Amino acid sequence: MNTTLPRLRSHIASLSFAAFLASCGGGGGGTAVVDAPAAPGNPQTPQTPLAQAALQTAQAGDLVTYFRNRIAQRAAQGLAGVDGRDAVAGGIATISVPTTVLATTAGSVIANTTLQEPGVDEDDLVKTDGSYVYAVHASYPTGTTTTSPARFAASRILADGTLGDARAVTLSPAFNPTGLYHSAAANRVTVISQRAGYGDIQPATATSLIALPTQEIALDVFDVASGTPQQQHRVSIDGRLVATRMIGNVLYVASTWRPDLSRYDIPPGTPVIQVESRLSTLTASQLLPNIRVDGAVAQPLVTEGDCLLQAGNASLGLQLTTITAIDLSTGNLERRSRCYVGDAAGLYMSPNAVYVPSSRQVWIATLTTAAILPQQVTTDIHKFSLSGLSIDYRGTGEVAGTPGWDPEKIAYRMSEHNGDLRVLTFTGQSRTSSPATLTVLREDSAQRKLNVVGTLPSAARPAPIGRAGEQVYGVQFAGDRAYVVTFRVVDPLYVLDLSNPADPKPLGELTVPGYTDYLFPLANGKLLGVGKDATDAGLVQGVKVALFDVANPASPRMLASRSLGGRGSASALDFSRHGINLLTQGSTVRVALPVRVGTSTGTVPRATYDQGLARFVVDTNAGTLTDRTMVPAMTFDNSNWTLFAQYDLARDRAVQTSNATYYLTGGRVIATREQ
Repeated sequence: MNTTLPRLRSHIASLSFAAFLASCGGGGGGTAVVDAPAAPGNPQTPQTPLAQAALQTAQAGDLVTYFRNRIAQRAAQGLAGVDGRDAVAGGIATISVPTTVLATTAGSVIANTTLQEPGVDEDDLVKTDGSYVYAVHASYPTGTTTTSPARFAASRILADGTLGDARAVTLSPAFNPTGLYHSAAANRVTVISQRAGYGDIQPATATSLIALPTQEIALDVFDVASGTPQQQHRVSIDGRLVATRMIGNVLYVASTWRPDLSRYDIPPGTPVIQVESRLSTLTASQLLPNIRVDGAVAQPLVTEGDCLLQAGNASLGLQLTTITAIDLSTGNLERRSRCYVGDAAGLYMSPNAVYVPSSRQVWIATLTTAAILPQQVTTDIHKFSLSGLSIDYRGTGEVAGTPGWDPEKIAYRMSEHNGDLRVLTFTGQSRTSSPATLTVLREDSAQRKLNVVGTLPSAARPAPIGRAGEQVYGVQFAGDRAYVVTFRVVDPLYVLDLSNPADPKPLGELTVPGYTDYLFPLANGKLLGVGKDATDAGLVQGVKVALFDVANPASPRMLASRSLGGRGSASALDFSRHGINLLTQGSTVRVALPVRVGTSTGTVPRATYDQGLARFVVDTNAGTLTDRTMVPAMTFDNSNWTLFAQYDLARDRAVQTSNATYYLTGGRVIATREQ
């Protein structure tokens, strides 16, 4: 399949980044894309029976014993005993459902961040409560030696829908802000950041590929009651960020932590007896992450008794995954944490539970860019119930394959409905043409398992999801249906019936040019898709927005489509699941989509790119898609390429109210009044 250079670069970057995160402690063990095929002789551990998948509470001494055993195994297999950075794991993907948050603040209907689940908020770079617009502005260069620092700003919404002057505070230059949350009841905004960088790149050796980075997550809590941000708290958590969610005023932070065991010298090939001797002083406190609040002395984030172990885990990765609940409405930021030993490829959260995909298999990689999976790879899904600060382990299930490679889509490959978890995974060895499998899991609380209830394909329905050689691009679960888009030359849209969890089945299919990355169910049986157009030969073209009628699932139809720009054009959804905003009022849906569009003919370079906010109106009754005037941000040509850093499309966002649209781009928020 031909593709555009920007998309190719994005895919290569996602591959390298996933493997790099894994090698730096963001994952381990490996059921996902790797940066290389395994070298001959690299170990691949046989599958562990599901009976050994359940997590068990660690007893005193269990963590030390577990890590000692893993370090000894690593040394015996020719790996640096305490350096887990050469074990690669992968990612899982999810998709957002367009949830419109309705509010009556200042008499306005509000469309905030597009959410996967109603009531489960997600961090984003811009939010509004109808009275203020809150935004995180990334740092960007302003000259050869100067930069604009990262900022958090609050802007009052005036009576006419325009914005007053932004009141901003500078954020720490050592951290990269990833998003914010607004806690209305507490009048607080919390900015989420990850310490910048991944350590200096060192020359490759037999024992180490990449320097260990500083692993630290920051939560900066601001009082915004007066309209001027005033910092109240700063929380620092050891680890790499997996994902965050918020329910009510409780913020959930999932992170991975790889203990720093550099004080112990365990070269490859060290005999077991010497490993035991050198690790004789190892304690549980050296393995567990810490938390620091408002500059106070570091405290343990979890105790050994808060952690869970998996007897059947064969991964040689040396990391822990922690889920921390923090009540942002309390003065002392009351919190609780749970931990398990193992990796996390992402997470999906419903209003009552969190599901974390993980691996317990060994996958060793070298430094090339092949996208190859081991044979018969499987993924564990750990379920934890949520109730305020309580995080309780419920059970573990196993699915074939891996839920994907794009971190932005990991959660959208999963969905909970009527207590069952539906998961779509990739079950082939190639990233570009991996067959898909749908698995339905149901909790067995007595056995602490998530049992397989049904699959597709199945013995009764052996036909694959998609045609031979096609790759799944977009997945959207909506009640007892699922919508799946695959692509190689054309874009087949499949409608799946999940009303009987034991017998998922296909309902209908529609073939159109191009592909769809994200799907958004609308009212009156309509479905909005955003992806890329393509020629009849499969050559990817510009950004494509399409409206489908799926009221009759056996016969889906495309009602309208728009193609923006030519090859090399992109939308914010190419980089973030939050790169679109939908405001619904009755049967009318206003669509705001940041784009960068250009044109080219064959090999002729593009002269310009136009970046701005593309806008559309969908009438779900009439089944129409209407263009609106684009809100301009910047035009790029060969003389101003440095502006790409300032106008980073990956960080463009929009929120809408009933009388205005607010567009975050290039270090500012552009307000556009609705007529």
